[in-house]
Amino acid sequence: MNHNREEKKHEGLDRFIILAIFIIIVTVTLIYNLAKIQIVNGQKYKEESVYRLSATGNIYPKRGDIYDRNGVPIAGSRMGFCAQYVDIKMPSEEKNRMLLEIIKVLEKDNKTVKSRLDNYLSFDPIRFKVEDRTDFINSIVKTKEDAKYIITAEQAFKYLREKTYEIASTYTDEEAYKIMRLRYEIQISQPRINNPLTLAEDISVEIMSELEERSSELKGVSTFVKPYREYYEAARYLPHVLGYVGSITAEELESFNAELEKEEGSVPYSPHDIVGKMGIERAAERLLRGVPGKTFLEVDENGKTTKSYLERPASPGQDIYLTIDLELQKVALKALKDNIELIRKNPNKNKKNFGDADAGAVVVQNVNTGEILAMVSYPDFDPFVFLENDYEKIMSLWNDAKAPMVNRATSGRYAPGSTYKPLVAVAALESGKITPNTRINCPYKEEIGNMMFTNLEGNQGRINLEKALETSSNMYFYKVGVQTGIDNIVKWAKIFGFGKHTGIEIGEAEGSIASKEYKKKYIGEDWYPANTAMASIGQLYNAFTPIQLSNYISIIANDGKKYTPHLIKMAIDDNGTISYEPSTEFEQIPASKSTFAAVKRGMQAVVNATDGTAANVFKDFPFKVAGKTGTSETGYEATSSSNGLFVCYAPYDKPEIAVVVVVEHGVWGSYTAPIAREIMLEYFRLNEKRENKQATDKEAVEIIW
Repeated sequence: MNHNREEKKHEGLDRFIILAIFIIIVTVTLIYNLAKIQIVNGQKYKEESVYRLSATGNIYPKRGDIYDRNGVPIAGSRMGFCAQYVDIKMPSEEKNRMLLEIIKVLEKDNKTVKSRLDNYLSFDPIRFKVEDRTDFINSIVKTKEDAKYIITAEQAFKYLREKTYEIASTYTDEEAYKIMRLRYEIQISQPRINNPLTLAEDISVEIMSELEERSSELKGVSTFVKPYREYYEAARYLPHVLGYVGSITAEELESFNAELEKEEGSVPYSPHDIVGKMGIERAAERLLRGVPGKTFLEVDENGKTTKSYLERPASPGQDIYLTIDLELQKVALKALKDNIELIRKNPNKNKKNFGDADAGAVVVQNVNTGEILAMVSYPDFDPFVFLENDYEKIMSLWNDAKAPMVNRATSGRYAPGSTYKPLVAVAALESGKITPNTRINCPYKEEIGNMMFTNLEGNQGRINLEKALETSSNMYFYKVGVQTGIDNIVKWAKIFGFGKHTGIEIGEAEGSIASKEYKKKYIGEDWYPANTAMASIGQLYNAFTPIQLSNYISIIANDGKKYTPHLIKMAIDDNGTISYEPSTEFEQIPASKSTFAAVKRGMQAVVNATDGTAANVFKDFPFKVAGKTGTSETGYEATSSSNGLFVCYAPYDKPEIAVVVVVEHGVWGSYTAPIAREIMLEYFRLNEKRENKQATDKEAVEIIW
């Protein structure tokens, strides 16, 4: 019996020992895990906890306003409401119900959430929108095995509905598709508190209020205020100068932020930013943008903000004043459009007018500063389309065969025709091949470099430079060009800025200069004297932009001062301080005053002498204008008109402005001169008005005091 008691005693002891060992093991394990959580990984879990419940948010700065030189507003900003979503974990049935409610609220405002599902699958009819849908199918299936059984669009739709997002059969197919669209975007975006999904932009006050009032029901939804670009009526007159804004692309985000990394204390761009895409909006992006502010947010489990405070206020962008005079811009645009219409309405094949004039450009430049007073490109576009964010309308503009999105003033490349002759004259005079009084025989026909050339002006006999420019004698410049040599002509063309960017703020083309190098590189042939003859009247491979021609004429007008043409007059920060002004420096072209004087005499004869090619247009003008007509052959003269160009500056004695006009299929340079006339009349009338107004203001002040 004692023996049995001993055995039971030992058994009880064994159980106790085993239990104790078990308790010790469990305790050690708990202590180890607690230590690991609190000590080893404590900081990590703390950060994750804070990350889930708090984040920093951006405050969008107001974009700077844009004005013309006289303070006429062109672009501004207004405040608008946006809706955003932070994904909250909840059962599919509850999430689908809630998301459909969000969609219905936004639809009251005609707002539709953008979804990348639209890139792959459409509804009504249900069909795939891409040929290769492997990546898409792999993104929606729960197992790789399931992907094998999705062949048709209907099967993909059914899988998304029933398995991926578990959308109940009580919803219609249309409702189910709406839910799918939003859920797919949520799946791809994975919106968190520090990176919410923007559901809709620029919603009404009523919709904003409803979303906020139903915040306990619509979990994860919140609204915020954001500035939106606004264009005023003035914007319609200078869309190519103004440009437009749009959502930042991945490439722009990387490029802009790479630049900002070099600047200490700069705030990087975010994927949700709106940036300038073209024109001054793009060129002055850094000035207009401002500096985003920063907030600290804490949210509850429903994604609702429970606490917030300001870490850094937003700084508004700087205001930009353009050099453009809006009233002059309006006149330039109207004159160009009316002139094109007039040429179209009067076709005459005997005069080589096929009635096909359809586009053109105008540049008006202050010859003493480089300021661009007017810049017109036609056909143009409505900048308001880009604020509406209508994708189809935007794409139709970019795909339009008439190319309304191209700024012909800075990116149109045109053979200069006879407007190049003053440049050839400079090269000839500076190289000593001729003097202003050198007379050259100009017969109706003559062989040059084994090629027969014709003088459109007929047999002119022996004429000097002034007469050659006045009558635009081709034979004179054929022969003078060959004497001068193509290398000398190219040298001076480069000095005047042809074949390279002028430095204007907005996008521009380089153009090309007819040269030995160009022909060898692109044509693969040697250069001949006949090529020099053709290049000397602005044909062959010469192709310049109107802004290059404008700067070239300005240089001649001011005796060789080469300014950088510019559209920004100044930038003003939010303190009212001028933060930016363009340089007033200029490069002096190394040509003598006597050379410029000789060329200018010839150019004023074009407009004022009896035989001048533009004399009829300016015969009753109140002061002397110097100019040059140009007819640029396109190579299709059998069925279409040549381009017409006119360049000028005024007044002749004390130059203020240069005007360049190009009309595609404008027939003759003389056909386009009336545009310049209208512009100059308006410019000098404006000056007179402003001088009178200043005098009136001064008198008023004297009377008051």
